[in-house]
Amino acid sequence: MDNPSELPAEDEPIVDSQEVESGDSAAVAAKRPRFKGLDLENHTIEQNLWILAGPLIAERLLQSVVDAADMAMCGRVGAAAVTAVGLSNQISMIATGFFDAIRVGTTSIVARRIGAGNYEDAQRTLRQSLLIAAAIGVVAFLVFSVYSGNALRLMGAEQDVINQGVRYFWWKGLSLVFEFVTMTFAASLRGSGNTRLPMYVGVVVNLLNLAGNYLLIGGNLGFPAFGAEGAGIATAFARFVGMGMIVVLTGAGDTPLKGWLKGSFKPDREALGAVMKVGLPASGERLTLRGAQILYTRAVSSLGTNAYAAHQIALRLESISLTIGFSFGAATTTLVGQYLGYGDPAKSEEAARKAQKIASFAMGCAGVVLFLAAPAIVRLFVPGNEEVTRLGSTVLRIVAVAQPFMGINHVLAGGLRGAGDTKWVMYITGASSWAARVSLSYLFVMGMRMGLPGAWYAMVTDLILRSILFMWRFKAGHWKEISV
Repeated sequence: MDNPSELPAEDEPIVDSQEVESGDSAAVAAKRPRFKGLDLENHTIEQNLWILAGPLIAERLLQSVVDAADMAMCGRVGAAAVTAVGLSNQISMIATGFFDAIRVGTTSIVARRIGAGNYEDAQRTLRQSLLIAAAIGVVAFLVFSVYSGNALRLMGAEQDVINQGVRYFWWKGLSLVFEFVTMTFAASLRGSGNTRLPMYVGVVVNLLNLAGNYLLIGGNLGFPAFGAEGAGIATAFARFVGMGMIVVLTGAGDTPLKGWLKGSFKPDREALGAVMKVGLPASGERLTLRGAQILYTRAVSSLGTNAYAAHQIALRLESISLTIGFSFGAATTTLVGQYLGYGDPAKSEEAARKAQKIASFAMGCAGVVLFLAAPAIVRLFVPGNEEVTRLGSTVLRIVAVAQPFMGINHVLAGGLRGAGDTKWVMYITGASSWAARVSLSYLFVMGMRMGLPGAWYAMVTDLILRSILFMWRFKAGHWKEISV
């Protein structure tokens, strides 16, 4: 719900979420302020989906292109720099796994409260989430600053990779503090229906990051060449600017969260408890997945620097198509939460079904492009390294066939999160990633000596299995009965 024409005055009645969830949507409609953007009453589901997903696609597409450009710039330094950045990012995702409790819980709870017309509780949720997000970021920075070298050794990195990775990791860890605060605001705004403001901030952050990488990785326009460390410096600076922007714009913009700064920042058990009830299983899901990914990545890194560089390049290229699944998944989280808060579970289900069809079709088309263009686009990243080009092209073609299944995963998991059914998202993700991705990757890579393609066959098996399980859980419909 971005750009509301007016917010309720302090003496206007706030609709109680229990009244909404009892199904009295007519009472809610009479009291709800009108919005120029997301509108549950007057817009079709397709209109609301595109209002939410459009800015998300633009933001994530730009981020994916910038990430790919980052990798290409590091590739000019050498395969060791690519591997250092890739392994460091994999390790930093552990901290992101803890933070996901806040991110997912905040989006889900804010969506419910906004759908019910309860803006004060939505603002209170944001304040409580910020306290925990900042604390997680600071702790992550301190831990990674001390143990980055050991962590990279544990991942199987060679010494030249460790030398570059430790310097990159310090700046990457610092950037997490800024990123977690920014992402908490973005999660709240998206839950409220405003995806445009986070998009504006994301555009600035990504362009600053790209410019900083150009100046500092290879040393252009008179700046020193820092290699992988330059990528870390650029990331930290861009995220600091982004944090400042979103803090100011959320308070100054015309959104349901505008008054977030006026309330108390004292720990609030009720508000934080609602976030953690939904968010802790989401954190468990992410940490379980990260653990699986670390073992999976370790199997890949054992194949050597060229294989891991090809792996990272393929992941970056694949992430461009994932912008579609992520965007419609996030839009589904908001719509499912808001329609449930509004008292209309039938529209919640319909929104998820329509988003799934759009995402699967679009990602299937992206898969065709990846399959056909794989050699040409991989060659752009590490020119002259034919082994990286061959391996990267092979694994891109393997994952191209799984793109429609990835669309299903993102959308249905997003819908379950919006309803608060995060425990089953955790169960499905954990079971599939460990039973399929980890076990099969070691069987295919170590046992059957299939090399890097074997690891990607294991990944595709995991993705297909996960889509089947998500369809089963969503169809069961238990998520419609969850109260948060």
